[in-house]
Amino acid sequence: MRRAFRLLDRFRLHLLSLLVAIGLWMYVHGEGQGSLTIEAPLQVQGLPVGMMIVNDLPDRVRITLSGLQSRLQEVRARGLFIPLDVADITSPGVVRRALSLSAIHVPPGLKVEKIRPDTLELQVDRKIRRKVPVRPVIELPAGWQARDVSVTPEKIALTGPEVWLGSLPAVRSNPVRPRHKVGPFVAKVTVATPSGQGIRLVDPGATLTVRGTLARVALPASTRQKEE
Repeated sequence: MRRAFRLLDRFRLHLLSLLVAIGLWMYVHGEGQGSLTIEAPLQVQGLPVGMMIVNDLPDRVRITLSGLQSRLQEVRARGLFIPLDVADITSPGVVRRALSLSAIHVPPGLKVEKIRPDTLELQVDRKIRRKVPVRPVIELPAGWQARDVSVTPEKIALTGPEVWLGSLPAVRSNPVRPRHKVGPFVAKVTVATPSGQGIRLVDPGATLTVRGTLARVALPASTRQKEE
């Protein structure tokens, strides 16, 4: 009798294990598998202080995932990012860096199939700070001239890559358009920073004071005839 009960208990245990296995199989396969391709933002991580990336990197990277449909929908709703670890770059130069699939954190049940582009080229340079002269820009119509022009401050602090900022001779002010009246003038204006070179003002709100004297000048005969 006891042997019969033991056999019955063993049969129940096997049956329960079988039912659990069937349930798990139905959950996984009944939910369905799929794939998803999305554009995920690229996130540069660990760039050492005093270094900067000079060239433009893609804002987003195309990534293809496969796995459970519910997990794919979760990624579609919440999104993810592509990490690019550059903590080991400590000197200027051109570096080719592969995007690691294993570094991309995805929910359990998903697999990263591919990523495009899978390799990026980084142009890295030292970040420096330097003061450069300011050249005031004054816009006047024909027949007017600005004399004894000065600008305060004479130099402005900039920060940027050594390759560009180290050889920059000067920066210009944004155009000054004084009132057309003979005599002294004073104008407040901002700095026109170089574009596309990673150079920035240390103080983005910095203003310049431009002073000078306006005078009328005789127009060349050819210019007067055209105006007449």
